[in-house]
Amino acid sequence: MPNSSPVVAAALSRGVAIWSEVEFAARFLQNRWLAITGTNGKTTTTELAGQILRDAGRPVEVAGNVGRALANLPGAIEPGAVVVAELSSFQLEHIERFRPDVAVLLNLTEDHIDRHGSYTGYVAAKLRIFENQAPGDLALVNGDDPGVAAAVAAGLPGRGRRGTFSLSPATPCSGAAGEAGAGSLLAGVTGGVLWAQTAAGREELCPLAALALKGEHNVANSLAAAAAAAALGVSASDIAATLQTFPGVVHRLQVVGVVDGVTWVNDSKATNVDAALKALTAYSGPVYMILGGSLKGASFDPLAMGTEGRVKQAILIGAAAGALRTAFERRRAAVGERATPFVALPDLEAAVAHAAAAAAPGDVVLLSPACASFDRYRNFEHRGEHFAALVERLGQRR
Repeated sequence: MPNSSPVVAAALSRGVAIWSEVEFAARFLQNRWLAITGTNGKTTTTELAGQILRDAGRPVEVAGNVGRALANLPGAIEPGAVVVAELSSFQLEHIERFRPDVAVLLNLTEDHIDRHGSYTGYVAAKLRIFENQAPGDLALVNGDDPGVAAAVAAGLPGRGRRGTFSLSPATPCSGAAGEAGAGSLLAGVTGGVLWAQTAAGREELCPLAALALKGEHNVANSLAAAAAAAALGVSASDIAATLQTFPGVVHRLQVVGVVDGVTWVNDSKATNVDAALKALTAYSGPVYMILGGSLKGASFDPLAMGTEGRVKQAILIGAAAGALRTAFERRRAAVGERATPFVALPDLEAAVAHAAAAAAPGDVVLLSPACASFDRYRNFEHRGEHFAALVERLGQRR
């Protein structure tokens, strides 16, 4: 329920405290918390961090925005378990005392403007993850992300010690939360090898090429999970073992079939422009990209520009098809033939049929919608399952 809801607005106007489910659940849990937020990569990083702890023999519970309600945990988990929680801006909007031992901010790009009213409001909700941290807690941020860098420059809330993860040794994010100055780089890449700062010091983990997760964005996700796990006392060898075997999560760059030499990829969880563009870094071959769904208030101009030279054809569907078409037409008017070709179709079924007829062996058909799913589906999972079922039917016809 947004703050604009009459019930919420009335409560706030009367000074009534409103707690999110995160705040409510945390009041009943004395466990250590690893909390992860950001615009993109939350689910992958949360599940990966949980798996690292699990593989290392640590008791762990993964919950939050990944599907399991945090309020189901009190009385159901052991006191020594670490709660690894994916937290959305919606969930963080109404916390009060919630204080994670390790809080991770992966990235910040425009999203959920329809909910928060502006990018500034969205960022403010995300940054609440740090506000109650004490000096013994860790505020872990992405040293390479421009949105995070801007938030750091403005001053992060809370008193947690700041650490960064970065693919570059020269990172713009430094210092303790809320101040500028020298900070700690806790995970990075040197000479093509991932490393993390553990209790034993700086230790190598594995070569980039050995990462099970593919795509440039997943290097950052892997570094975030590694740094967080190391801060909770997991050894380098245990972290490295999971980084090389973790298969990823359903609906995020999930190969659902190879039909007549065409690879079909379900990335239904890419519900904003930045996530869709990041998905393209995982593929170097020709891509047919299915875009569209319900609108969230963000501009599609960066998408029209960012697909150039990387996408063979954009297939536009759903309630957002008109806005997407306008963005792609605007780009074509600006740059001519360099612009990404596109076609607008009524729905996912038509998109799959079109792509099946157009794609050649070696091509990739990527469902990475850059939109929410609520125009036709219950959620992004429902949309991804429908896509997988359509691809399965294609294979059965061959």
